[in-house]
Amino acid sequence: MGLSSSQGRLLMLTSRLSDIELSEIMISQRQNQLAWQSEKVASEYNEAMSNYKLTIKVTDESEDKGYSTQDLNYDNMTQMGYLATTAKNQVYLKKDDDGNWIIPTDLDGNNLLSIDNTTGKATIGTEQYEILDGTKYLTNSDTMQQAIMNGVLFLLDTKNDKDGISISSLESDTDMQYVLDTSDDAEAQSKYNYETARISRQDNQLDMELSQLETQHEAILKEYDSVKEVISNNVERTFNLFSNG
Repeated sequence: MGLSSSQGRLLMLTSRLSDIELSEIMISQRQNQLAWQSEKVASEYNEAMSNYKLTIKVTDESEDKGYSTQDLNYDNMTQMGYLATTAKNQVYLKKDDDGNWIIPTDLDGNNLLSIDNTTGKATIGTEQYEILDGTKYLTNSDTMQQAIMNGVLFLLDTKNDKDGISISSLESDTDMQYVLDTSDDAEAQSKYNYETARISRQDNQLDMELSQLETQHEAILKEYDSVKEVISNNVERTFNLFSNG
């Protein structure tokens, strides 16, 4: 192989090595992304398998126990005499279509509070409460439960005049329970299995591509060293030829 053709071959091999190294870097980046996705999937799975919810015992004479256990929402909460409050004598209520406060009632139809039209405040027992718009918290049961569990909302038991019931005191409350939510476990397990299998397939495919590139890189590097040695020998012979002349 002549000197010029060897140099041309060396340039081509150099370019090929650069392309392979760039591909290897891109595959490594894709594998890092898969690793991040795997961590995210695992985190979501663990969260779904360990999330909690609030339940409430609702009086139901048709049940053997005299009550049914239901997921807590605003309707069954007020039916059992509970109101959502803050720690500052404020109570959250809903509004009707005309913008008037809806006075909640228990299962027997008794009002849990009265509203003073002069002051605009709610009277519960002997205490007065400022009324706040509870649309943000009370409309959606999941949102309301999260607000209670995060300490944003407190509960007032109007039956027993127990104010400020928080998540930390629910264990001692006979009506409400703080329990592990297993309703979404099957869906979470199915999603986890699917996502981990998908990530594993992609990662294995990238491993195969990377292995092939490494094999090519090694073979081209050997040829590169060989051509480089040929060029070096040609240069040395040429230099010796002119030196002897």
